[in-house]
Amino acid sequence: MNITFVLDSASDYCAEHHALSVPLAVVPLNITFGSDHFLDGETISTDMFYERMAKEEHLPKTSQPSPQAFLNVFQKEIEKGNELIYVGLSSNLSGTVQSASIAKGMLDEKVQNRVHIIDSGTASAGVQVLIKLADSLVCQGKNAKQVVEEIEQLKETIIAYVLLETLENVKKGGRISAVQGAIAEFLNIKPLLSVQNGIVETVGKFRGKKKGLCKLKEILQDWHHQHPEKELFIIHSLPSKQEVIKEFGDFFSFSKFKSVTFTRFGSTIGTYASENAIGFILH
Repeated sequence: MNITFVLDSASDYCAEHHALSVPLAVVPLNITFGSDHFLDGETISTDMFYERMAKEEHLPKTSQPSPQAFLNVFQKEIEKGNELIYVGLSSNLSGTVQSASIAKGMLDEKVQNRVHIIDSGTASAGVQVLIKLADSLVCQGKNAKQVVEEIEQLKETIIAYVLLETLENVKKGGRISAVQGAIAEFLNIKPLLSVQNGIVETVGKFRGKKKGLCKLKEILQDWHHQHPEKELFIIHSLPSKQEVIKEFGDFFSFSKFKSVTFTRFGSTIGTYASENAIGFILH
């Protein structure tokens, strides 16, 4: 039985960056600016999202796809005789996996076992790491059940680090008070966050971006020393890959790595990371 991968748009997946052997479908999350509603990656691009967000007083609202959106994809692939593996945005960050689970339950009981749902515990390029690993497992001849079992284990090793340029969107979203935001801005505080198994933690708070980058560099060097053969996944919310290389290329010495993939945050993570955030995925 053939396999189809399913992702949601919070994976920030770009076909240009990943040549997969297995067919893939992407289910978009919903984005709302005031009374304007969009489908992430379909009716609003990443560039359009950041341009609109910069002009708005209030943050956009993001919400998980409806169960029907997943059901449409599941039914289409099942009718082709395919088995599906969905690797979804961490359930600690969104209800997206829950929507997919509801959609699976809406299928005929005879075919429900052909839909496999994995709560990635991560987002953005963290999901991309898992889907690339899943693709390699399929190429090795693994069946869907075997792939899911291995990915469930491998996802525990994924950790993301992100250094925020500003807390403005965190303040707008009510995660911190206006007073806390003003103090952080006055002191030029740059928080470094980590995400592992769906848990977001503050690694440190640094006076100035350079100190935060020094910590990121230290983490990256330690990881590269232990895993020199692994691909580096850079995550960011700068306008382009070229901007990342221009601003951080010398600092992180990208040339040392076997290969480097750049992923710009889409609307889901970009809503809170805001512009000019940078980090990486380790695995």
